[in-house]
Amino acid sequence: MFSDAPNNMSDQHQGSIKILQDTARQYIKLQLLFWGGYLLLNLIFMGLWGAKSFFLLILFLLLSIVLASMTHALRYFYKHRAHAWPLYKTALYLLWALPLLALAAQALMVGLTRLLVFVFPVLIANNQPISIGGLLGYAMNYCIMLTLWCAIYLLRAEFTKRRHSEVAYWQLQAQLKDNELQFLRSQINSHFLFNAINNLRTLITEDAQAARKGMASLSVLLRGLLQSDSQQLVTLRDELDWVQGYLYLESLQFEHRLSTHMEIDENLLTAKLPPLVMQTLVENAIKHGIAARRQGGELRICIQRISTEYWQIEVQNPLPEFQPMHIGNQIGLRNTRERLHMAFGHKASLDLEFSTLVTTRVQLPL
Repeated sequence: MFSDAPNNMSDQHQGSIKILQDTARQYIKLQLLFWGGYLLLNLIFMGLWGAKSFFLLILFLLLSIVLASMTHALRYFYKHRAHAWPLYKTALYLLWALPLLALAAQALMVGLTRLLVFVFPVLIANNQPISIGGLLGYAMNYCIMLTLWCAIYLLRAEFTKRRHSEVAYWQLQAQLKDNELQFLRSQINSHFLFNAINNLRTLITEDAQAARKGMASLSVLLRGLLQSDSQQLVTLRDELDWVQGYLYLESLQFEHRLSTHMEIDENLLTAKLPPLVMQTLVENAIKHGIAARRQGGELRICIQRISTEYWQIEVQNPLPEFQPMHIGNQIGLRNTRERLHMAFGHKASLDLEFSTLVTTRVQLPL
């Protein structure tokens, strides 16, 4: 309803400015509603007591203005000095400040009453002095109203402060998560790019024509990778396009030693996954499986729905016959696991299974 967070609008966007403007309007509504209600309550009691007087109407109006001004001063002090204080410290200050303000309001009202009587003696027919006990009673009434206003204000302000702190915390967590995702993705991209360029470098001396076709395919693939760099999730259709580009580049090197077989549920083409997940699985299968066999082998990709809530990517490759020249540090699979976890939490998983074939299986939520 009304926020008391520190002013740092220079660091905020237009949406934050609009929120502050709405907050100011809500605060003004609160003041009008609270002290207008107090004025109305006084007028009702005045009517019940049979003390109908234009003079009292003016006094009650001035009283509401005086108390509203004091609460506005309290709000100003809170925003500029006490917003970072713990609630108990603010309450301790109010414990002695509110009675003093109530006495000051009573003294001010006595002065205003005498001024009105002096300037407009015709407004009151019977000007009887009020006893000390009566003055203290009025001061207690003012103190109660000031306390009630501060209680409402502080409770709402503390709630808003905690809400803003929670929002800021989750925004920071989201930013950290996004930074980590960007770092992991940059590792994947650089790893893939190094391998692709290394393959093309080998082809330049063996088959210049194939190398030129490979460069064209690589440029298309990199264009897609750059477009996806700002996206946390991409569609399966886009991912398959990149995988096919990568397989074309690898086929230039492996030729007949690499064959592929794909079974894809077309209803899943719009399903979402982190960029380069499939490409990483395919690259891992080729480098550590097919490349480590004299006759090469077949790469099988199966994408299907496994339940109403999950779908699965399965990449299979034959077991290696010998230790591959480039063992690697499994950065691809490790980063893929981390990116899946950051994108979907415990709902996504990556598992390896060794039997007659090596099966890499990724389960993702729909």
